[in-house]
Amino acid sequence: MDSFIRKKGNTMDSKKVYALLLAVEKGSLTSAATELGYTQSGLTHMMNALEEELGLNLLVRSKNGVRLSPAGQALKPKMQAFLDSSDALEQESARLRQHNSTTLRLGAYSSVAAHWLPVILASFRKVDPTIDVLIDVGGIPDIYEKLKNDQLDCAIVSYEEPLCQGLSYIHLADDPLLAIVPETDDHLGYFPIRDFSDQEFLMPSDGFDMDILPLLNHYLGREQPRIRYTNLSDSAIVSMVEHNLGISLLSELIMQDIHCSVQALPLDPPAFRKLGIATTERQQNNKAIRRFVRCAQLIVGEMYKGQRSRVI
Repeated sequence: MDSFIRKKGNTMDSKKVYALLLAVEKGSLTSAATELGYTQSGLTHMMNALEEELGLNLLVRSKNGVRLSPAGQALKPKMQAFLDSSDALEQESARLRQHNSTTLRLGAYSSVAAHWLPVILASFRKVDPTIDVLIDVGGIPDIYEKLKNDQLDCAIVSYEEPLCQGLSYIHLADDPLLAIVPETDDHLGYFPIRDFSDQEFLMPSDGFDMDILPLLNHYLGREQPRIRYTNLSDSAIVSMVEHNLGISLLSELIMQDIHCSVQALPLDPPAFRKLGIATTERQQNNKAIRRFVRCAQLIVGEMYKGQRSRVI
């Protein structure tokens, strides 16, 4: 860290170094000033400032023009390497700016990628066909971490208040939570949340407990189910339920992908996970992201028209 701080304090400007080497090449401050569009006094001031910054006399001035001093001769290879590195840095920065302006790095859950994104992206492509969308599918903690580390530009995720600190979040829709119980269980088309109490409960992986635990804590208090944390896919969880190894809780969007002999019952009282678009505050005014958000709002709004929600 100390080394970084010392380097950061160095204010040497590549323009000054370039001007110095140009003056030496032409043998004249006047000729270099003319080519660079400076006054001779302005260029002289730049050379004096560079020598002061380095604490060395770099030029020998005479009636015949300018040449490098012994110190300048010793530093010439380093100064040329400095200019080459500066040029390489600018070229790479320009390439990245161009890439970032034409690429949208989007995070999403697998269920969102399967059921929402195809329609949203088809609409977005019509609005902005120049943008290439790169999709990164992951779970709740993974996506939020990548957002905060600038590995993603935006993501469609569930709203998690602790993880949303420092991010911008735009709500899209409420995804109903469903009790996943064996087909043989006797229920009247819904599942009272209190019936989770003392049940063998299979907790989905990838941070889904962040959506589930607040709901169970709110309604059950100390009468919690016997939670078994898993590292299984959603379809594997449902298969476990199908074979009477416990019950679980997943969302309606997730269950659209899964076809097993189980019951997926609405909760009583109804509960939902909030799905929306998260982005960093720095990125929220990005034009491509704003267009993507607008497309997502229109498409998802049509999908969930008239929805009434209760979110815990």
